[in-house]
Amino acid sequence: MLTILNLTKKFGKQEVLKGVDLQVKKGEILGFVGANGAGKTTTLHCITGLEEQDGGNIVINNIPKTHETIFKKQFYFIPDTFHVFKNISAYDWIHFVLKLYEKLDEEKLDYYIKAFEMQKSIYKPMGTYSYGMLHKMALIAAFTISPPIIIMDEPLNGLDPFAVLVFKNCLKDYVENGGTVIFSTHLLDVVEKICESIAFLKEGRIVLHESVESLLLEGNLETTFMEIQANEV
Repeated sequence: MLTILNLTKKFGKQEVLKGVDLQVKKGEILGFVGANGAGKTTTLHCITGLEEQDGGNIVINNIPKTHETIFKKQFYFIPDTFHVFKNISAYDWIHFVLKLYEKLDEEKLDYYIKAFEMQKSIYKPMGTYSYGMLHKMALIAAFTISPPIIIMDEPLNGLDPFAVLVFKNCLKDYVENGGTVIFSTHLLDVVEKICESIAFLKEGRIVLHESVESLLLEGNLETTFMEIQANEV
């Protein structure tokens, strides 16, 4: 599904990614974990094209990143920071995105608008939205498009308890229908409750990629994280 081989990235003289290797299977929910500055967001930005890597290869569904248009239709990315056109309604923006993906489905869109209880606010300008509302808007777009992979940076930021519950249910349905998820987070309890597998990134390298179930048999994710941080790369 998603294959990353020897991914490298520098910002000036600082080497942020030092050869990231990762494979994510179809139907997998992968939690991407690491300390601040480990390179999580940079890795996601390289996958999605927001940053150009210095080296390495990224392939989704046997489609290399170099095939830009078809490659970008293999995923939908939800960042941790939203930059929006403040005078455009969320409904019009989602419509525009759905057309880009050639996935305009009014019935499906209406279902997710109602699921996240956005019926009254979906026609308002995005400049009036809180961060949580912008996040729900992005989730509505992602689940309506239902691409092969949904990529998220801190997926629960800004969501109220009801929206978190809706998100988990939508995620479950999406994966059961063949979707794949990769998201970065600092919240290990979220990984424990949602993810099938976890990848630990340290100093620009993947140092462990394992099933959550197997790690929990040995203890808990917090202990594993602290042990990884204490060890030399």
